[in-house]
Amino acid sequence: MKQVDAIILSCFGYELTSNEKNFFKDIYPFGFVLFKRNFKNKKQIRLLIKNIKKATLNPDLLIFIDQEGGRVQRLNNNEFTKFPPQMTFGNIYKKDKKKALELAYKSAYLMGEELNEISIDVNFSPVCDLFFDHAHKIIGDRSFGSDPELVLNLSNSFCKGIKDSGIIPVPKHFPGHGRSKFDTHLRASVVNKSYKDLIKTDLVPFKLLDKSLMVMLAHIKYPSIDSKVATYSHEIIENILRKKFNFKGLVISDDISMKALKGDLQTKVTNCYKGGCDIVMYCKGNLNEMKLIYPLVNILDKKKMNLFLSKRKKITLKRKNNNKFKSDLIEYEIISNAPKS
Repeated sequence: MKQVDAIILSCFGYELTSNEKNFFKDIYPFGFVLFKRNFKNKKQIRLLIKNIKKATLNPDLLIFIDQEGGRVQRLNNNEFTKFPPQMTFGNIYKKDKKKALELAYKSAYLMGEELNEISIDVNFSPVCDLFFDHAHKIIGDRSFGSDPELVLNLSNSFCKGIKDSGIIPVPKHFPGHGRSKFDTHLRASVVNKSYKDLIKTDLVPFKLLDKSLMVMLAHIKYPSIDSKVATYSHEIIENILRKKFNFKGLVISDDISMKALKGDLQTKVTNCYKGGCDIVMYCKGNLNEMKLIYPLVNILDKKKMNLFLSKRKKITLKRKNNNKFKSDLIEYEIISNAPKS
C-alpha cells in the first residue's frame, strides 16, 4: 500500500474545476467530504463522486458525508428519503425500548443504502452527544436524548444499521459536545466538567468505540482535563481516547475551518497532528487554502492504516427486506415516503 496523506479535503461546487483537477492530480489524500453546496440531484452527485474518485493519486480514496437526518441532511431532495432527527428515536425509546432500537437500525440501514448506491463510503453519524436543556441548540434534536444509556444503545443500533448497509459510521463528537453553550463553527467553547463527571455522563455513549473504525472530535476545551482544546489535546486523545477507551481506530478532527480553533490554518493543522489526530479535515472547499496547508500534511501512520483497511473489509452490504423496512418506518411516522429502490 502506498503512503496516504492524512487529510480529508473538499471541493467547491457541483463539479470539479480545472484548477481543482490540476491540484488534486498530484496528491494522495485520504478522502473528500461532500456538502449541500456539492449537491444538485442524484445524477449530478453520482458523477461528481465518480470524478473525485479518479481525480487524485489515491485509487482507494474515501468519500465522506454528514447524513444524520433532521437538520443535517446534505442529500435533501425528493430522490432521497427525508429522515428524522435522532431525538425521534430517543422519544420512542422512553415508551418502547425494543421498538426504538429496531426502528433506529432500519432507518440507519436505509439511509446508508442510499449513500452506498451513489458510492459514498463513510457517514459522519451517529451523533453520540447528550442533550442538555441549557446548551446551545447546535446539537439539540440531533442528539438521541439526555440519558447516557439511551444514547449508547441507540447509537449502537444506528452504527449497526449503517455498517450493514456497507457504509462506515463515524461516531461524534468525542468527548461530548452536548453541554456546549456555543456553536463551535462560530466561536470557542469551554465545558467545565471533570473527567469524573464526564465518565458517568457524556462519555458513556462512546463505549461503542471499541467497535468503531473512526471517531470525530469536538473542538471544545475541557479545562479540568487539559488547557488545550480537545482537537489539540494529547491528554484527551492519547490518555483518554486511546488508553482508557482502548480506541484503535482513526481519530479525525472536526473541520479546521471552524472558528473554535484559534490561529491560522497552518497552525491548526500542525496542532491537530501534535495533539494526536490521525487525520485533519478541511471542509471549506477553498483551493488556495488547501494549497497553503498541504505542505504541512502528515503521512498517515502505516500500522493504523493497515488496521483500518483490514477492518473495513468486513463492512459489506447485507441485503435486507427494504420494502418491509420502509413500510415499518412509514407506519411509525419515522419517514413519510421513500423513493423507489
